[in-house]
This record gives sequence, C-alpha cells and structure tokens, in this order.
Amino acid sequence: MSGLFARVDSLRDEYVVAKPWPHIVVNDAFPERLLDMVAAECTALQEARLITTNTDCLVKQEISDGLGPATQHLLNLVDSPRFRELISAVTGVRDLLCDPTHKFAGVHRTPPGGFTKIHRDFEVHPTTGLFHRVNLLVYLNRDWPEAYGGSLELWPADMSALGCRIFPRFNTMILWETHGATLHGLPDPVTCPPGRMRLSVASYYYTTTRRVAASGERRVRYWAARPGEDQVIERMCWQDHLRTLIPDPLYNVLRAARDRISGVRRSKEP
Repeated sequence: MSGLFARVDSLRDEYVVAKPWPHIVVNDAFPERLLDMVAAECTALQEARLITTNTDCLVKQEISDGLGPATQHLLNLVDSPRFRELISAVTGVRDLLCDPTHKFAGVHRTPPGGFTKIHRDFEVHPTTGLFHRVNLLVYLNRDWPEAYGGSLELWPADMSALGCRIFPRFNTMILWETHGATLHGLPDPVTCPPGRMRLSVASYYYTTTRRVAASGERRVRYWAARPGEDQVIERMCWQDHLRTLIPDPLYNVLRAARDRISGVRRSKEP
C-alpha cells in the first residue's frame, strides 16, 4: 500500500493520457492475503441475500450491507480520508466524499452467463442527493483464465470503436471519474463454469457540486449499443427506473413477481 501512495505523480501522468478517456489500472494494489479473504467472503454470500437483476441489459448480483469483516475492512480502507486524497490527486476531483451505505456499490457478482451492457453511471445519489463523481473497482478473480471472459470494456461517447479492454485479474484496481461520456461495461456473457463467479468490490465517491461538462461533450442515455448490437438496448427500461427510485427490499419483491409472471408466460409458450 505504501508503494501506491509513493506513485501518485506517475499514476496521475498515466491517468490523464489514458484512452478512450482518463482512467488508471493498478496491478497488485492491495495485500493479497486481504483480497483472498474478501474473495472467500464474497463467494460465501447466500444468493437469497443479494439483489439479483436479470434483464436484457444486466444479469448480475450485488449487495452492500451485512458484508464480512475483510470486505468491510477493504471498503473502510478505500473510503478513508488518506485514500480519498490519493484519488483526488490522481483524478483531479477534489473534496470527495464516501458513501457509508455503498448504494449500488459494495460486492458485485457476475454468475456464468452474466453480463452488464455498455452504459454510463447514475449521476445523483438517490438518498443523499450528492453527485456521483468517481468509481473504484477491485477485482478478486484468482486463477481466472482468459477463456472465462469477464473483461471490462471502455468506450468513447460516440461508440465508434472499442477504447480498451481490461481483464479482471486478481488484485487489479481501476479508477476513473464518471460522467455522461465515460461508457463502460461487461457486455459479453461470462463463460466461467458453475461454481465460479466474476467477483469485484466497488466504492463510489461523491461531491456536493455537480461536474461541469466539457465544451461539446456528448451525453448518452443510460445504455449504449456497440456497433452491430440492437439499438433497442439504448432505451432505459422500467427496471432501471425502479432500481434507482425505490428501496432494495421493495425492488426485490417486484423483481420476484416479475420473474414469476415471466416464468408462467414462458411455460405457456408452444
């Protein structure tokens, strides 16, 4: 960890020139023993406790409360004032605040066949009203061969061509300022075998003031289609609206009802 803080200037230099938009990828950022414990806790989480989403744009599981001690320790570490100062020094976004509830962040699990289509992130925290400014991801996938897939894709706002692809290697940290033009996702289904999942821990950072968009900056809707993909995914679905507006317990009830109805309809199909 001390080496990470000693590299602030070089990390900043790498960050500002990264394509398709500023970001940084740091390998071996955290103690391996800690991340092994975090990975074990994330894997052991009972599926019934997680928020599971299964739509045309998103198939994943997430949870931000009741986390294990190692996972909470990692989140406390990246949310600490000192670590936020490092993030500010790298990204240039000052006066960052953390979210103790880790709404939409925390543990993310992508099961076999899971994916997240290319998208931009939400801009305003639904409870605090703070402005979402920076994303931090830490991957927990030890012994994860390339055949399993799961790479994060970064795209420019015009979706003209893939900007870069980041493999979810164990102990890889990714950091970027998020806004309407920083399109990213895990668009291709994960191909790991049953019993394995793509694991990550996320923390999001906020400010009290809204980011000022650059001149001519293109904004997109929530989802974005890659070249050759059906443009229908760019229509923000009702599940996305519900996900941002209602409490997690009620969302889970509505999601379960939707899945039951869909199951009945499928069983009646010839």
